Amino acid sequence: MQAWRSLKTAYGGSPFFAFFEDELHALWTKHLPDRGEQNRELKAWSWASIQWVSEACHWPLPNSTDEAPRVGSAANDLRLKTALRGDGWTFHRYMQLFEQLNGFIPGCSILDALFVLGPQELSIRLDDLVTPPST
Repeated sequence: MQAWRSLKTAYGGSPFFAFFEDELHALWTKHLPDRGEQNRELKAWSWASIQWVSEACHWPLPNSTDEAPRVGSAANDLRLKTALRGDGWTFHRYMQLFEQLNGFIPGCSILDALFVLGPQELSIRLDDLVTPPST
């Protein structure tokens, strides 16, 4: 629960956190293990959180699969460290909660944009916020 308290401390003052707090907390406690608990898998949390954000923003749900994604080239394989660090991606500015203190921090979680912009604004601006690497 320490991670949940950290998330709440970081985003509790954002415009849309309170709107999503109960729903996200229920999802969090259902899918993430408590201290010492080993029977919940990260894969379940990953899919549940993707589905939750998709529903919150009214985006089509991605298909779940047990197989690793097949990609055409190594440049598109998000399992590679460089892709996970955001190398080649361009993150465009939006107002962030602590931007006055820290400046704009690119590559934050989708939750950052959701809690600050809200689902409607995020959906409208999504293509303007992130540019994937050219292949």
